[in-house]
Amino acid sequence: MKKTFENKRQEVEYLLNKQKIRSVTDLDSYKLDICHPDSAGIDLGSKEIYVAIPPTRAAELDVDIVHKFATHTQDLLACRDLLTYSGINTVSMESTSVYWVTLFDILTESGIEVCLVNPKKFRMVPGRKTDVLDCQWLQILHTYGLLRGSFHPDNQIKQLRTYMRHRDKLICEQGRFVQRMQKAMIQMNLLLHNVIDDITGVSGIRIIESILKGERDPEKLVKLCDGRIKATDQQLINSLQGYYKEDQLFLLQQNYDSYCFFSKQIEKTDKEIEALLKTFSLKRASKDKKPENHKPKNIRSKNSLKTKDNIEDMLFRILGTDLTSLPGFRGQAILQVISEVGYDMSKFPNASHFASYLGFVPHNKITGGQIINSKTDRIKSSAAQTFRKVIPAISRSNTALGGFYRRLAPRIGKGQAIVACCRKLSMMFYNALKFGIEYVEHGNEKYIEQQKKYKAKALMKLAKELNMEIVEKLA
Repeated sequence: MKKTFENKRQEVEYLLNKQKIRSVTDLDSYKLDICHPDSAGIDLGSKEIYVAIPPTRAAELDVDIVHKFATHTQDLLACRDLLTYSGINTVSMESTSVYWVTLFDILTESGIEVCLVNPKKFRMVPGRKTDVLDCQWLQILHTYGLLRGSFHPDNQIKQLRTYMRHRDKLICEQGRFVQRMQKAMIQMNLLLHNVIDDITGVSGIRIIESILKGERDPEKLVKLCDGRIKATDQQLINSLQGYYKEDQLFLLQQNYDSYCFFSKQIEKTDKEIEALLKTFSLKRASKDKKPENHKPKNIRSKNSLKTKDNIEDMLFRILGTDLTSLPGFRGQAILQVISEVGYDMSKFPNASHFASYLGFVPHNKITGGQIINSKTDRIKSSAAQTFRKVIPAISRSNTALGGFYRRLAPRIGKGQAIVACCRKLSMMFYNALKFGIEYVEHGNEKYIEQQKKYKAKALMKLAKELNMEIVEKLA
């Protein structure tokens, strides 16, 4: 007997539940709800911005729906006053170049919530031809909650991020002048790079300074070298027997002065970073130091932060947990990640979301029930690059994560193995910050033993499915 329904609505609910699409209690839930009734949309430009407010609100206040402002500070303040007068409490705008920064700060300080939209996602919406329509589209989509804002850290983290990014640029610029110094020396046949790994080390700088002061005798220049250099004295003398040219000496002097200038700029930036870190709220006592563990002492590289206080102890007091327990992580790497994502992990629902934000999760494209593409998104993030940089050292270590990499690399390739290790490491990083639980390293041997147990368990399951019996071979 065919089942009867009182109305069409019950029949549709029954069919949907039967198909197991989702649990439907009310079909009205499929309709778009107004999530942000007091919202506005802003389209940014280098010379002018367009602001769209809800049509009903514009009619009540007898003002235009779309307003045009210049990008001067007084005009941005006038834009804020208009939004406040119109009763707007949330605004959506594109993150266009750096034009959004000042307006974002002005609106945030006035208590207006700003939804910063990635233009890549927003431009998928068709039907927009002008800036006027752009801001109206932003306002409409934000009203119905169809836009997702980008992650934005607090002011302290923003300031730290600015310093860290600037420091990285200074190091890159300094490296260019090191290459130019080396080029000038090679053109004078001073083959210092053949006997010294780094010409900007202690020995290299002494020799360059002495050459610029007028010294040409290779035997006297050799005496400036550190005794730990592996090259013999005769090899050093032969490499420092130069064919000097006035123009190349001038270039060497210019590039050396530029190198020194950037060194001083980096030192000043390091002092600013240290001063800023001292203003952060502490989760540990000011005298607490990170616990000692089995790791070797932190050997500072040439480009490491130069601070009076130990950077790892400072981060331990700020974060409340020792992140150096994670494989491959030291103070510099921890600070680099913190400067990009902050240390308030409540902004990410769970560890998987954090790994996805960094771009370590496959972006599966499924059609016809098959995955046609599972590449990860290309995300230009300094935090993601920091995770990638520590993987080569981990891959050679005797840690469980190193064993995980060596197990995957032959099967799926080094590139995908690096992404898989980064995902694991980022989830460890999240859990350590979120719950304050320090990572415990069990080592590669225990990891191999655990993998053997997994394989034995899988083999037993397969044998059971095939009605076969496994006999353990006695030694």
